[in-house]
Amino acid sequence: MTSAESLVTKPIIAVGVSSRTGSPVALRWAADLAAKLDGHVRAVMAWRPPRPPATPPGVHPPAVHTTGSEQPERDANERLARLVADALGEGHQIECRVVRGGPVAVLRTAAEEVDLLVIDSPRPGKLGSMSAKLVAPRLVYRCPCPLVVMPPVHQDSGGAVAGLRRTTSRFAAALAASAGTAGRAGIPPIPRP
Repeated sequence: MTSAESLVTKPIIAVGVSSRTGSPVALRWAADLAAKLDGHVRAVMAWRPPRPPATPPGVHPPAVHTTGSEQPERDANERLARLVADALGEGHQIECRVVRGGPVAVLRTAAEEVDLLVIDSPRPGKLGSMSAKLVAPRLVYRCPCPLVVMPPVHQDSGGAVAGLRRTTSRFAAALAASAGTAGRAGIPPIPRP
């Protein structure tokens, strides 16, 4: 092996795995790309410890709460391993990492160690509202490595392209409705047909 060959490392592709959806499309796409590039895939999932139960003002929360698991980090590791196995099968060679924190902070930190970050598309219901909680828009300009956001995939006819068209038309309708009522206090929104 020459000195130039020893400097070349295998590309590392990180996949942000959603605890809700499991991000199967992103996992499969990253695994296929890693196989073509002779790379390595790292599945990353954020987790947070359970919060104590809320109480009304003036009432003290219980000293010991029994909501949730005794070992939430272990449960998150098991969940990530199960989600990856469901998407890729049992014989996968994917490294799984569960990191404590919010999804944006965890994925930004993970992106510092990898060559490419892949995330799944936001859920279709969330795209119409353009919620500030969406991970993809918050990562696009802050990610220190290239970022791939998978297009939405719908189970009905048309596949990803049709889903992207539907999502774009919903976004355009929401944008037109908000622009039509912007700065006009007291004017009701234009009813949709």
